[in-house]
This record gives sequence, C-alpha cells and structure tokens, in this order.
Amino acid sequence: MKYGAVVMGDPRELLRRGPGEIKDASEFSKDDSNIFAHFIQVQSQINKSKWKKSDIKFQEHGSNLIDASVPGFEDFIFVAAYFRQLFMERKDYLLKDAADRYCKHSSCDIRKAWIHNEVKSFYKILDSPTHPFSINDYTLKQIFYAFIYGAGIMHKIPKDKDTALKRFLDIYDNYPTHRVLYALNVQLRVIMNHVNNIACIIYQDFSYWQSKYNLVLPDVRWHQRLFEINKSNNSVQE
Repeated sequence: MKYGAVVMGDPRELLRRGPGEIKDASEFSKDDSNIFAHFIQVQSQINKSKWKKSDIKFQEHGSNLIDASVPGFEDFIFVAAYFRQLFMERKDYLLKDAADRYCKHSSCDIRKAWIHNEVKSFYKILDSPTHPFSINDYTLKQIFYAFIYGAGIMHKIPKDKDTALKRFLDIYDNYPTHRVLYALNVQLRVIMNHVNNIACIIYQDFSYWQSKYNLVLPDVRWHQRLFEINKSNNSVQE
C-alpha cells in the first residue's frame, strides 16, 4: 500500500495508515489504561458540551459594541473543570501525561514525533499572549487562571496580594469584557484542536492494542452516566 506524506498538525494520513504497534504489551499498566481512557473521556466531554456548540463572535462600530455572543457562565464552568485537568501544573497535566505514556509504549517513531509536535503546539498557544486581542500580554493560561482562581470560581476568594486576583482585577476592570471573553474562548478552542488530534491517534492505537494483546481494561466511570438513574440497576437490598 502506498502511503502519503505525514503532515504535522493533520492526523488524516496517520489514521489512514491504520494503528501503530505497541513496543511491549507486557509493560502496559492499569494506570496507562486509565489515563488513556480518562483523557479520551475529557476530550469527548468538551466536544459534546454546550460551550463547544456556542457562538463566539462580536461586532463593533468604532468604539461601540453592536452585538456579541459568547458561551454562558455555566457552559464555561463545565469545560473549565476539564481544561484545568489538561494542563494544570504539578497535579494533573493530563494531556502531557497521556502523550508521554503513548510515546513510551508506541513503537512507531513517526507517530511519536507527530504527537510530540502536537503537545509542543498546544503549550506554545497556552503560554503565549492571546490572539487576536492581546490583554496586557497575558498568556492564555494566565487569563484562564485569572478567571477560575482570581475570581474565586474554583477555589475560595484569594488573598489580597494573590497574583491571580491582581491579574483578574486588571483584566476585568481595564479591558472590554467582550474582547476578553472572545480571546479567552477562541484560544481555548484553538488548543482544543490539538487535544482532538492527539486523542484520535491515541484512541486508534489504544483500541487496537487492547483488542490484539488483551491489555488490562480501564477502570474508569464515565462522567455522563454518573447522574443517570437506571431503575433496573438500582434495586434496594432488604
């Protein structure tokens, strides 16, 4: 079979070639299986969210705002919990963890190089000033943390001299809200493209490895089912 060129940032050729092989199935652990499954779950939850389906746009005339549409508070908070897992330092780093585990187990140097490039592209955007509007040269990660931590959304309200609080107050008090929210949400969708690219390759190979080598299955509870009640599975034991 004749293969085309593998293009960085485009997973189609790698997917067309089919799954890659595992280096040593005996070294694949339950933790590896859980991390892959959870990473794929997080990627799926963001993609199916109302946040992903919401319009992100605005219209200005001179200095006047004519119209604007961005994801609402609840829709943003839903995905913020997942984005936080993808790149939070020291505790989660889910995207890097999944990518590192994949590269450890994959025997294909081309696929590993492609994944490394996607991770690098993800963090380059995350650690760069937002585009198309720069908010005091704050990076996407700094703005994201300013909202979820500085505004007291995911932790209690920070102390007066807290960096995230100072950054949030600067952003909220000194920049047009519609531009801030536009930049924040658009850039999160841009980095989500890299999450999707990594996830589709991991999913293809992970599924193949499980089927061919009977790898340990993940022990992960799917979030969308946690709050569903199935009467047939909820009989009370007397």
